[in-house]
Amino acid sequence: MNTKILNREFQHPADGWYQIEAKGNHPNRTAGVVQVIDDEACAAIVNRFNADATAGRLSHGSEMLIDHEHFKHDADKESTAYGWLTKLDNRADGFYGQVRWTNTGKPAVDGGDYRFFSTEYDPADLTVLNKEGKAKTVRPLRLDGLTLTNDPNNKGGRPITNRDNFAEGGPSAANQSAVVPQGGTMADKNKPNQAKTMKNVAIKLGLAAEASEDAVLEAVTKIINRADSAAADVVKLTNRLTPLEAENQTLLGEQVEALLDAHKVTDAKVRNQAKPVLLKLTNRAERVGFLEDFGFKAGKGQAAAEADKTRVLNRGGGAVPESESDDAEQKQAGKIMNRAREIVKETPSIQLAVAVGMAKREIV
Repeated sequence: MNTKILNREFQHPADGWYQIEAKGNHPNRTAGVVQVIDDEACAAIVNRFNADATAGRLSHGSEMLIDHEHFKHDADKESTAYGWLTKLDNRADGFYGQVRWTNTGKPAVDGGDYRFFSTEYDPADLTVLNKEGKAKTVRPLRLDGLTLTNDPNNKGGRPITNRDNFAEGGPSAANQSAVVPQGGTMADKNKPNQAKTMKNVAIKLGLAAEASEDAVLEAVTKIINRADSAAADVVKLTNRLTPLEAENQTLLGEQVEALLDAHKVTDAKVRNQAKPVLLKLTNRAERVGFLEDFGFKAGKGQAAAEADKTRVLNRGGGAVPESESDDAEQKQAGKIMNRAREIVKETPSIQLAVAVGMAKREIV
């Protein structure tokens, strides 16, 4: 079979968008940091750049200078513009940019003199992600500069121009020629790979490898429909959950009020201080135990209350009316709660329920 040898020139992306930075963790030994380029970083960088470009706040108004080898930071070097970055776009594998090439830059990338971008981030625009004692990990939130290089620190990005015109997963960009059947096209060469990919997709969907395109589309449609149905169910559950939560809070509040009444907590200040704590406790038993720790026992029946008007104390002074005893307990409970809040304020890591126990031991 006769073949043609195609020695292709370096080619720009068909859609005019160049990958500026690839996602991933990129160590920079000189700066002593690991840069995290993730979804959050890309979204922040893209949104900030486009907003600044629209408002004319970039280094050169609505565009960012693209020099080479970071020369603009060296007073002894020239700062020739090889291009102007005009817009960014957030994509699955990183962020991309549109470039207006200059008469100096276009021949340099057309001929492959420069193949990659190198980004610049200002320390003021880095969010530190880890604590001290580890390798400093940061997330860039704004692009501060861009340059051309052949030795980028942050690896994994696509070349600016590429001899390899195949789709991702095809032959390496290092190949400088491709063998195509006489009279054929690059699309013809791609067909075996496309067929293999379709077989893998069919198997992944639970179909036979030789399943037809209609069968594959039907299986994909079913998956999409199930996903839409599941999303609708989530919305319904969320809508139902909100009133249920409100109803639960109302019932819980009523239960707390009833417990306070049953334990004869009548002082308004003590009730207001106790309610937030009681609402956070897990169940009724814990709430009852909390009140009893303060000395509030559940009230007696009406008949027993009428028969027992006084509390007998075998100590000088004789019998003390129960009403006076109750007042003393209310005041003491107020003191305990006030001291507990002081303890929490002094030591924020201590929970209020624990602080109450500590305060009780101090006061009682």
